[in-house]
Amino acid sequence: MYMEMERRSKPQQWVRRSQPIQVVKEPTVEATGTTRREVAMPSLAPEAGFGSGYHEARGLRDKLRVMTDANSELEAFNATVSHDLCTPLTAINGYCQVLKEVCGDQLDANAKEYLQGIYLGTLRMKKLIASMLDFSRVTHPTMHREPIDLSEMANLVAQELKLTEPTRCVTLLCAKGITVNGDPGYWRCVLDNLIGNAWKHGAKTEKTVIAFGQTRLAGKTVYFVRDNGPGFDMAQADRLFLPFQQIPGTQTKGHGIGLATVDRIVRRNGGRVWVESAPEAGATFYFTME
Repeated sequence: MYMEMERRSKPQQWVRRSQPIQVVKEPTVEATGTTRREVAMPSLAPEAGFGSGYHEARGLRDKLRVMTDANSELEAFNATVSHDLCTPLTAINGYCQVLKEVCGDQLDANAKEYLQGIYLGTLRMKKLIASMLDFSRVTHPTMHREPIDLSEMANLVAQELKLTEPTRCVTLLCAKGITVNGDPGYWRCVLDNLIGNAWKHGAKTEKTVIAFGQTRLAGKTVYFVRDNGPGFDMAQADRLFLPFQQIPGTQTKGHGIGLATVDRIVRRNGGRVWVESAPEAGATFYFTME
């Protein structure tokens, strides 16, 4: 609470009870023709006199600064981990190939099997590192929007998967004319993981069928990826979208990152992802994106 003193020719003085005298200059004025316009003066009141809203805003600002610094440090850490872990793995991988080519005729069956185990182990570790880095980069704020033909993108994903296992009998049923306006990198990552997940889990199915399409639900466009794979018990569905988690009993290879990455991308774009499945009845993954 302030008490106004008598006005004099010198700047006004304001006295706060039980506080040192605070001198505050009057706002300056500018002449504009025959009128006078006051120039706003920034608040110079002491912090102790501010309301609770100021302190809340300052607290949020401080927290935001801490989070921004933490994210910057995390990105630097990720880059360091990628370099420092992948470099020796690449060296081990290379030496394995050299030993196999140069000394292959001198190795017995067991030694060749051990060497192959080391080689495959380094490949799995590099893939795991790449998956972890991709998962951490999903929250990067950069987003570029442009028209995307999702039908064409889904077909490209299927073609690349067929190149990895050309002997498999897999059919992709893709609806035509599905287009959106969004970030191509994010949409490609979502389709890579969902179609790749259906491809992976249908490995033991004699004729795998994967469908990509869209429907309407509660007035919103919903996209889906459906497969005729083994399916699973919906009681375990919550585990699917958690990092490094897999449904018990599944025989497929993976790190448990793909669906967690999909969930993070979809939520970042204002949507949601869910699944419907039953044992021996395949699975359908639905998702929305704003």
